[in-house]
Amino acid sequence: MGQNFYQRDDRDIKFVLKEHLGVERILDFDVYQGFSMDDFDMILDQAQKISANDLAPAFQDGDRQGCRFENGKVSVPESFHHCWDVFREGGWFSLAMKTEYGGQGLPLIIAEAAAEFFMSANFGFCCFSGLGAGNGSMIENYGSQKLKDLFCRKMYAGTWGGAMCLTEPGVGSDAHMVTTKAIPDGDTYRLQGTKIFITSGEHDLTENIIHLVIARIEGAPAGAKGVSLFAVPKIWVNEDGSLGETNDVACIGIEHKMGMNASATCVLNFGENGNCRGHLVGEPGMGLAYMFQMVNGARMAVGLESVAFGANIYANVLAYAKERVQGTPFGKGGERIHIVEHADIRRMLLNIKSLTEGMRALVYKAYFVEDLSKNCPEEADRKKAKRRLELLTPLVKAYCSDRIFEMGREGIQILGGYGFTKEYPVEQYTRDCKIFSIWDGTNFIQSADLVGRKLNMAGGTVFLDWVEEITEFIRNHRSNTTFKQELDLLEEALQAIVGLAMDYGRYFAEGKLDLIPLTSTRFLDCMAEVAIGHLFLEQGFIALTKWETGVADQSFYRGKVDTVRYYCRNFLPQVFARARIIKMEDMTAVQISEDDL
Repeated sequence: MGQNFYQRDDRDIKFVLKEHLGVERILDFDVYQGFSMDDFDMILDQAQKISANDLAPAFQDGDRQGCRFENGKVSVPESFHHCWDVFREGGWFSLAMKTEYGGQGLPLIIAEAAAEFFMSANFGFCCFSGLGAGNGSMIENYGSQKLKDLFCRKMYAGTWGGAMCLTEPGVGSDAHMVTTKAIPDGDTYRLQGTKIFITSGEHDLTENIIHLVIARIEGAPAGAKGVSLFAVPKIWVNEDGSLGETNDVACIGIEHKMGMNASATCVLNFGENGNCRGHLVGEPGMGLAYMFQMVNGARMAVGLESVAFGANIYANVLAYAKERVQGTPFGKGGERIHIVEHADIRRMLLNIKSLTEGMRALVYKAYFVEDLSKNCPEEADRKKAKRRLELLTPLVKAYCSDRIFEMGREGIQILGGYGFTKEYPVEQYTRDCKIFSIWDGTNFIQSADLVGRKLNMAGGTVFLDWVEEITEFIRNHRSNTTFKQELDLLEEALQAIVGLAMDYGRYFAEGKLDLIPLTSTRFLDCMAEVAIGHLFLEQGFIALTKWETGVADQSFYRGKVDTVRYYCRNFLPQVFARARIIKMEDMTAVQISEDDL
């Protein structure tokens, strides 16, 4: 086992859940009648203990030992087997899955709060632990009763793992162009093709792996309508649930990466010998529609991963800054001081702290909305929540994953020379997190989806409802003097967002289409910062009230007020700068000749 760097606490998580979002409201839903807030606290406390005592000691092993490929087999770091046993014994694989097939039936937001601890402690391990239950959920939602009975219970229990197989050589983001074939063969299909960049596509943690593969049924039309989804076991599963012969699924190698060494990123050949069998999941031609339900969940998870990394980066660099003695007060001389007393160190610390807590507010809000979209008793409320979730998902995925790489950079800077060594964990977090902005749809794809589709959902009413919610919040708190400057900044930033949205409508109407991909990433960042500014100020008013009434934990509430103030004053003004750049309509990037690049 390597060194244990897990230092974080759960105070802000419980503040967000209980005081900001008020998750006790979901106990009124029929599906959660058997739970209490005490149950949720107990689950989160236990998740924190497992993270600190079992997952975190294996964090370094994952990076330093990595996954090993030999003779078509992948071996994970030895310490991961202990972690897997702990998860299996405690039923941690399937916290939010339905109880019919062995899931725990928890609210999604509680399950994801527990997952934040796990990801902070050892995200490499989580790349294996999360996919089995995720694939099982897809089969439960879209598969036949036969497939549910064959696969779900063992996938939820961690007996079998899972992998999501989309990408092919030459076919990454263009998933509708997949060439993997599915040839009808009685009640099953024979698959032929190659998939690359397959997370957890092969490993020795489970006796079987159930691959979800998108492929084109022989004779199907070109494009998205010709793509179907298949469940392809590594080892064939007989009708009675027992394991049969090895299926024709071959791992031919794993990628050698700058980070995420603990995660097996595989190249898989299906049907090298013409004997790869799979089951159709759901209806033919619906593969992309089904798979993107899982992809959207993965995009939400990227936001959570970013928060988890940020929390432990902050805990580690803050502890270092309080211990490290270096330099004297700027311009004053005198005794050497701890670096936490230096203004620039404090700036970087507050950057990391405010981004971590702000991103958590955004991510947890989105998960809470997802719970509402599935469980509100009124259909109209479910529909409204679903649309709000669609609007927030690109922000969660792209903004958070871009910021965490920057936070890692600043964490390294705080550590100084030690940050460039493997003595501290920040360099690993920074290497590992870079993939977040790339996988599950690059961040440009998220921004293009936001500007090209999400802003215009339901005739633009989804976006306008979000704008009106923030406008009403500002109006209702206008008399408050403590956050007057912050409310003014939020209002100005919101107006800038609305103006840019109108500009995009004009770009489409006038055929200025190149301006959309040139600026969409900046717009997404603007919208995310407004969303976080709003949620942060909601938290700020709660914390201010608790502070002024003298309740316990005064340090936390004072810190929350200052963190909210810092974020609003240091990040919301960036919205104005980006908006000015977008409004310049600069076309240099597309007008410059390739020879002059």
